[in-house]
Amino acid sequence: MSSRAPLFALGFILALVAFVGVFVLGRVASNAVAGSVVVIVAARDIEPREVISRDALTLTRLPANAAPPSVLARIADVTGATAQVKILRGQPITANIIVATPDQITDPAPAFLPIPQGDVAFTLPTNEQQGVGGYIAAGDYIDIVATVNTSVVNSTNPKIVTATVFRHVHVLRVGPPVDTRKGGQQQGVSSSLTVVLSECDAKVLDWLIANANLRYLLESYKDYQPATAPAAEPCVATGVIGPQQVDAQFQFTKG
Repeated sequence: MSSRAPLFALGFILALVAFVGVFVLGRVASNAVAGSVVVIVAARDIEPREVISRDALTLTRLPANAAPPSVLARIADVTGATAQVKILRGQPITANIIVATPDQITDPAPAFLPIPQGDVAFTLPTNEQQGVGGYIAAGDYIDIVATVNTSVVNSTNPKIVTATVFRHVHVLRVGPPVDTRKGGQQQGVSSSLTVVLSECDAKVLDWLIANANLRYLLESYKDYQPATAPAAEPCVATGVIGPQQVDAQFQFTKG
């Protein structure tokens, strides 16, 4: 028995060392995971009042003690929100720098729409059937389809034709501003969409509103890109838009 005692002691010591090693490694791994958190950061600079799109966001891991209070971790919670202030690339997205809609921005500075230089904001009429059942939201991109009786551009051989007249039109707002401080809340399908266009395109679209039936197609977010229209002669913003100019651009009578 006495000759076996050292073996038992050695076995006990080895087992104890193995147990302690596993325990220590487990604590280290646990602390490594518990010591960091996944957060949303800006993938690019985001301007004030900009509707935040999915491509403007990315996920990263930060030490738990370095993560700001109220930092957000679900991209779905931020996509479609509006930036209250400029958010720099790499900056964590926190609940206090975004709002659900532009109308909730309480900054005392004058409100403005993020219209690119040289473009204008233009309001389109819409309804449930025309506007994809009310699913168009600020920040989306739409295509505009026009159905025209060609008699409005040429009385010879009139016919009904349909064409896509504008693609990738950026939606700035849906409906009029709502004063959320007074409990205002937009209900149901809006009657208007505010979009960004060049001044020339806005005039062409105004003519189409008066002389054609328009419908809007909601694009997949994977297809978003700058607005385009069929090629046309250079447009002078102060020039006159009429049937000849519109038909030259969209070729309705050749359909």
